[in-house]
Amino acid sequence: MRLRLLALFSFLLLVQTSLAWQSQTATSEACPVTNASDHTVMPPWPYPTVPDWGGSWFGTDRLWVALPEDGTWRGYRQKMQWWRQGYDYHTEPEPKLKITGKRLDAPAPPLMAKIDNVAGPIPSIMAGLDFPALGCWEITGHYESDELTFVVWVAPSMSENERWTEEQQKDYLAKAEGGDANAQMWLGTGYEQGWFGKADFQEAFKWLSRAAAQGNPDAQFGLGQMYENGEGMRQDYAQAAYWYRKAAEHVPDFGGASQGRNNLGMLYMQGLGVPRDYVQAYMWFSLTSFEPNRNLSDAKDQMTPAQVSEAERMSEEWRRNHPEP
Repeated sequence: MRLRLLALFSFLLLVQTSLAWQSQTATSEACPVTNASDHTVMPPWPYPTVPDWGGSWFGTDRLWVALPEDGTWRGYRQKMQWWRQGYDYHTEPEPKLKITGKRLDAPAPPLMAKIDNVAGPIPSIMAGLDFPALGCWEITGHYESDELTFVVWVAPSMSENERWTEEQQKDYLAKAEGGDANAQMWLGTGYEQGWFGKADFQEAFKWLSRAAAQGNPDAQFGLGQMYENGEGMRQDYAQAAYWYRKAAEHVPDFGGASQGRNNLGMLYMQGLGVPRDYVQAYMWFSLTSFEPNRNLSDAKDQMTPAQVSEAERMSEEWRRNHPEP
């Protein structure tokens, strides 16, 4: 689940947890983070000239990423896109990108990285990064003869001291066991994100499933992401589409509903778990609350005027059938 981008995960929470080696953490000021704004790169056409989600491009015109302006990532789990000039997921469904990472300020197990592709008009490579500890990390990406290295400070989520004390964790667990869908959703999210020290996908699936069965759209979206990413289970795009659709049907479109619509649209764009259908993709993108919605324009670029008109008609019909409460 992301970090990345979306309303539910703007609630950045983290349990106060540490491993034995983490007590040796250096201060962020001592970490030689890469200042992307001092080493900006202009990606070649037709790649985006600026990152949609903020930060600055860093790298070369053959391999580049978007880095935060202050060099800080928050939380044990991150997702980031890598861009490779000429990368085509049709001819390379399993990207050749390899990512390694080592902690600079104290001993720690190595970084775990999961690589996947992101289809669309301008494909990129998605990397899921699992940090075993907070601190100063050097990350290196290898793609054939190209190499890209940068340093980031991995910090606790900003609300660590405000929301997740041990007593509050027990309170959420008690509420979840009593059937509270919202508490179940947050517990599942915490286990999936590793907020309790280490990700536990089995517990995440259990609590998200219980909340999703009660109609919680954030939990339904979370299940969709677990299936899409193959977290603790076999990757299943059809199940991902099923749960994204469940989330998408909710109104109003806060949190998981809007995210479910966006991710369902992406599956239609890529033909993963559902038939490739730009009309359906455009419809779902147009129903999100994202502004600006680049996915919408990407879908439109692949469509005829007649298809765009049909998608807009379907969108209006959906809104009529799903009025705001």
